Amino acid sequence: MARSGIALWVVAIGLTGCNTLGLPNPFGGRAESMENQYVSRSLRHRDLVSKMLPVQLRLRDGWQPAPTGSLHRQADLEAYHPDQGMYLIVLGESHDALDNAGADLEEQATIYLQLLKGGFENMISGETQTSVNQVNSLPAVQYELRGEVLEQAVAYLHTTLELDDHYYQIVVWTADHRWGANESAMRQIIEGFQVTQN
Repeated sequence: MARSGIALWVVAIGLTGCNTLGLPNPFGGRAESMENQYVSRSLRHRDLVSKMLPVQLRLRDGWQPAPTGSLHRQADLEAYHPDQGMYLIVLGESHDALDNAGADLEEQATIYLQLLKGGFENMISGETQTSVNQVNSLPAVQYELRGEVLEQAVAYLHTTLELDDHYYQIVVWTADHRWGANESAMRQIIEGFQVTQN
């Protein structure tokens, strides 16, 4: 199975973690193990930068890097907002690594979505495609969906982007009852995804 198949099956299982959708304490206030990413700081902002792929994510107020593998064992970027109970992962893979090498962006987004939904115990509501078709000039397809994982209702915002010969998934989630309060911040964090400048 291609990395995405394994990855998103694990996402659906691993997205809830301990207690309420995330991390027990969260991480004891420490984020020591960051083999997959690092934080680049300037006077105005912080960016979470992948060590493996040419991408980064602008960390808005309250967002913190998560230790490697704490939200997903294959994530290229991992972050969380402990105060608002929001979590984010970025997964990238090359077109060549996919079982369905001829899929276009829409088809690949649908495949990723089906894999994610396959990990749900129950669907709370069907997926809804949003009007987002670009993120920082990158072609994108985005869905909202809700499912029950480990007996907890979870709201997801799943975005698939294409850059050169790679697809990227940005998965942001929160407890379903927090969706109304967190939706805007979830959309904003996705807008902070960009290609790193070499």
